[in-house]
Amino acid sequence: MLKTTIKAVKRGVVLSAALLFASTNALADNCYIMVHGHGTDGTIKSGSNQPALDYWSSFNFSQYSGSSFLAELLGNTSNNYAIVGYNSTDEAGYPYWRDETAGAIARQIISIRQGNGDGFNHPEANTQCAANDNFWVVSHSQGAQQMMFIAGNAIAGSPNYNTAYGSSGGVSVNYDGAISGILGIFTLGGAITGTEGSDRVCNGNWLDALINFAFLGQDCNPSVQWLQTNDSYAVRNYIGSNLGAPIYTMGGYRGFPGLEAASSALLAGEDDGYINLASQMSCAGSGKRSIDSDLNSYRSFLGISYGSPTFRCNNSGKGTPRTYNMASVYTDHDAERNAGISSPSYTSIDGGITCGNGRNMAGRINSCL
Repeated sequence: MLKTTIKAVKRGVVLSAALLFASTNALADNCYIMVHGHGTDGTIKSGSNQPALDYWSSFNFSQYSGSSFLAELLGNTSNNYAIVGYNSTDEAGYPYWRDETAGAIARQIISIRQGNGDGFNHPEANTQCAANDNFWVVSHSQGAQQMMFIAGNAIAGSPNYNTAYGSSGGVSVNYDGAISGILGIFTLGGAITGTEGSDRVCNGNWLDALINFAFLGQDCNPSVQWLQTNDSYAVRNYIGSNLGAPIYTMGGYRGFPGLEAASSALLAGEDDGYINLASQMSCAGSGKRSIDSDLNSYRSFLGISYGSPTFRCNNSGKGTPRTYNMASVYTDHDAERNAGISSPSYTSIDGGITCGNGRNMAGRINSCL
């Protein structure tokens, strides 16, 4: 059962979400189904070579060494987790609507929920999920975009209902069966409305190209192309008017440590070193909206902000249906997936969920369930 703090969601959250939370079976373990982001070949499961599992513990910056996302997520309980792996590498170049991405994720979720395990070697004993667990999805970066597409096409009448796409056209995929019964989807630093970094990689100037070469190393392959902020790529335009499960968004707003912080020069607003906060929080409007004070934007004159906020990314102003603010945390894109520091700063959000305040993203989920 979720703790009282998460039930006391502010007025902006609809009653149906609270009722869904309250229906959780308190006697069952939680199973967290982990969906990684861009740049990982999660199809590899060879001995100790498990990129999709390692994704949740690897780190780019030495100060995060020793922190453990899964340890923070599971806590001192009998909770379980399952790893979903798909090929999100630049070499593969698969957009979020492909059978190799959305289809592969949905099929693995179904198998995990049937109690078949995830095929990965967990370093923690007895953490494979059982068929009678309470199921939640935890997704990062492109994984959030993937889950929005799947959940948004799991309801009859949605534009891509139960359909992914391969090289020869539509492929039948049981999104409905994958999402039905999922209690909620958490997104961490999600590229829900794209990232301006991809805009600049695909359509930038010479300075953008130089920064990309030095710090990001991406090319405009189809998977990066479909991470742009233009509405023609935005996942919200390829889903229906409802989601098969509620989505709880968490955003980070700290640039990368050291020289790598130059990557934020690719972005116009507050960001986590790679993705604008507006996109992470599924704010209505552009995913590269400049947000001067966390989830507010102001009028400006000659680059100087003034006046009262003209935009508020509260729950009623979301760009996608049935999504709710959970947290805006002072953390970067790397630390979102490996826990980073245990007690980062945070910013309160209108209509946000307050349980877990002062903890990293993994710790917040653990505190709220």
